[in-house]
Amino acid sequence: MASPRSCALLLALGALPSPAQAPPPPAAPAAAPAPPVTFRASLWTGFAASNRSLDDGSLFLRPVERGDGAFSVEGASVGVDVALAKGWSLKVTALGGRAGEVLNLTSAESGTVGIPEAQLVWTGAADTVHLGRMYTLLGMEFLEGTSNITASRGLLFTYAIPIGQVGLHWRHAFNADWSSDLWALNGEDRVKDNNHGKTYGAGVNYSPGGSAEKAIALSVYQGPEGDALGAAAGSGAEGRKRTRMELCFLWTWGDFALTGEFDAASEDLAPGTLPDAGPREQVKATWTGAGLIGKLKLSPDWSLFGRVETFSDSTGIRLAGDPAVAGRGLSKHADLRATSLTLGLERTWGPTYGRVEVRQDSLDKEVAEGAGKGRFKNATSLSLQWGARF
Repeated sequence: MASPRSCALLLALGALPSPAQAPPPPAAPAAAPAPPVTFRASLWTGFAASNRSLDDGSLFLRPVERGDGAFSVEGASVGVDVALAKGWSLKVTALGGRAGEVLNLTSAESGTVGIPEAQLVWTGAADTVHLGRMYTLLGMEFLEGTSNITASRGLLFTYAIPIGQVGLHWRHAFNADWSSDLWALNGEDRVKDNNHGKTYGAGVNYSPGGSAEKAIALSVYQGPEGDALGAAAGSGAEGRKRTRMELCFLWTWGDFALTGEFDAASEDLAPGTLPDAGPREQVKATWTGAGLIGKLKLSPDWSLFGRVETFSDSTGIRLAGDPAVAGRGLSKHADLRATSLTLGLERTWGPTYGRVEVRQDSLDKEVAEGAGKGRFKNATSLSLQWGARF
């Protein structure tokens, strides 16, 4: 088909039909263009084995991962982005595999397929607004596994932070370097309200020149969290007040990238939550965590990575998510501290990759390995992962 410029040239050369010729039929009205649609997909599988065999088959301090000693689908995602009118767009993502199960578990839903993202997005000159289901911006790791650096989920991802949220997020860019965030949410990982209140948050971000390789973010949240999940949640209860602060950064020097995270949080536990507390005693639980992930690019296809983390839990309410630790029971004076060290290698082939890592997890208190077995503090594991993004 001739371009508009070539059509103008034909007119100038007198290449129009003569008056004796029949006039051309009127052009049909142009159809409205279809909205631009972008599809996304990813898949990652994994294998993990440990020198400590727990009765329920889980890995020590890694309850969100399968430890059955066989390759399994850790996650698969399919997403679509649809550009709408006047700066609006629609973003939807479905997540399956073990990652989908974990997402549903934390948000009191069932099934193996979860919906981490179902949101309307409005983008302006200096502002972006998200409304609906969305991934949390907290943390240095992602629920979508192909976006991570390591082959396993770290302590901070597992115990310190939520993985999703439902509500409103507004980001305002002051200039190319600085931006702010405001949130109004149902609560952490809450798909539906289980209380009368909302969780509110605010954050400030620094990224020189809007760089994707250098950024620092500080955020704070506060709101009521329900005393239980699902049908056990108190109807209309305000829940317990939870406050958290997080500092996260990413900084790149040539072929080396360093990601860091610091978390500090507290919440007022409902009376009766801890067995050694009085029936009306109000106990404040606190937890803190810190971690670093480094990645060194050895060549276009090979990279070396490492992670070090520490996590402290004053009452054991967070670390009780691990079956082995839960056996110790919750306590006002639990004062548990977990640490983890990971070292691994990654090989890429275009959009696909393979990762292998060795990891050691430790707890400062002994736990039972299983019925009729001994007690231990440390566990060493081997993890393999293969994934691809499309």
